[in-house]
Amino acid sequence: MVILFIACFAGILFLLQNALYSRLWMKGVSVRLSFSKEMVETGDQASLIEVVENRKWLPLATLKVKFQCSRNLKFLDTDNSAVTDLYYRNDLFTVMPYKRITRTHKISCPQRGYFGIYGIDLVGADLFFSQEMRGHMESDTRIYVLPRQFSSSVLDSAMKKVSGEVAVRRYEIEDPFTHRGIREYEPYDEMKSINWKATAKTGELKVNVRDHTAVKSVRIFLNLQDTNILRREELLEMSISICARIVWELLNQGVQTAVYANAPDCMTGQILILEGITGGESLNAVYKSLARLDLKKETADFGESFGDKLLLDNALYTVVISPNRHEDFQSLLVSYKEKEDFAWICPSKEMDDKDIMDKLKESVIMLQEEQV
Repeated sequence: MVILFIACFAGILFLLQNALYSRLWMKGVSVRLSFSKEMVETGDQASLIEVVENRKWLPLATLKVKFQCSRNLKFLDTDNSAVTDLYYRNDLFTVMPYKRITRTHKISCPQRGYFGIYGIDLVGADLFFSQEMRGHMESDTRIYVLPRQFSSSVLDSAMKKVSGEVAVRRYEIEDPFTHRGIREYEPYDEMKSINWKATAKTGELKVNVRDHTAVKSVRIFLNLQDTNILRREELLEMSISICARIVWELLNQGVQTAVYANAPDCMTGQILILEGITGGESLNAVYKSLARLDLKKETADFGESFGDKLLLDNALYTVVISPNRHEDFQSLLVSYKEKEDFAWICPSKEMDDKDIMDKLKESVIMLQEEQV
């Protein structure tokens, strides 16, 4: 009789807890994922912080927390994980009533990009492990892995040339809105520069002397179009790193900068157009945009995207960064060179310019990754 009573009681207890867990296991349960930093540079480390809370009286004997992210985020703790096209994480918790558990996972970030965790799957069990219950939570956890600034003595020399050109051209362009003074008329002066009020007072033709323009602008065109049979992704990444270095140099010199790239943004799908960038405080915004360039997706044709803008020539100086040496691209650069000088920075595995058009050889700067 006692055995029967115990069996009945155990059966009722089993059914009761089974019903309770079926209805209430996710109530009061929260899982939050957050990166310790919003931005890191390529090669740096960060942490992913995982916080699990159970805000109810019912204990969770087992709670599996599953999520996935890019395989380009390298978890230093590889337990409970699998890597295929993505990185899959499966963490196991025992969470008592009204308890919070925090785990910190160290990660390394060897690859430039914009990475996120957008969903969390939960798997719970009752006290007797007789059933598995599944749930899902939204997550919006993201991290920018910014491009590392390219370091090279050759690029240092190229930047000195660019800075010198910018410094000279800044003072060659007059600002139509500022006056430095008045002088006597010379035969080469335009009629629109005559100061008629001063002329009337003195009885002699006087002209306005314009001040030099305060607007400083350098355009950077980043051609990431790869039309080769075998993709050269390392050269494309090198191009982005070179762009990051040049932007850093220009903005810290107070030079207004524009950046154009024909790879799509992984968030918007649009090619990159950043104009009127000024001040060092804008640097992170530019770096974030460079981090979001998606080289896995189809790149827009450079000529169709920026051909007209390049030939418009509305800047003090132009820098083109491109490992692409195809004839149509070089022909576009030749057309621009007939109007204005510029610098073409060409990342390359070998210092070989035999396929560079003769008209461009004095403008091209060959860079190799090992040139540090």
